[in-house]
Amino acid sequence: MKARIYLADGMICADLENGSQLVHTDAVELADQLWALNVAHDEVRLVDWHEDPDRAPLAGQKIAIHARLRLHENGYPD
Repeated sequence: MKARIYLADGMICADLENGSQLVHTDAVELADQLWALNVAHDEVRLVDWHEDPDRAPLAGQKIAIHARLRLHENGYPD
């Protein structure tokens, strides 16, 4: 399932292709929620700062989300 991730009101938001939305303050926790919904790291699109500088996640948040999803994909214990 694909997800589009962006910032809104200090929260990290993920809009899923099924129409639902996840919201969290912590990138790792959001990634865990995405994984629980079968979202893989290659299905995640993060808003780029060139596209929308006010809603683009910070570099550390982007890294945390992708790294955590990759850990899950590689068998990291739940």
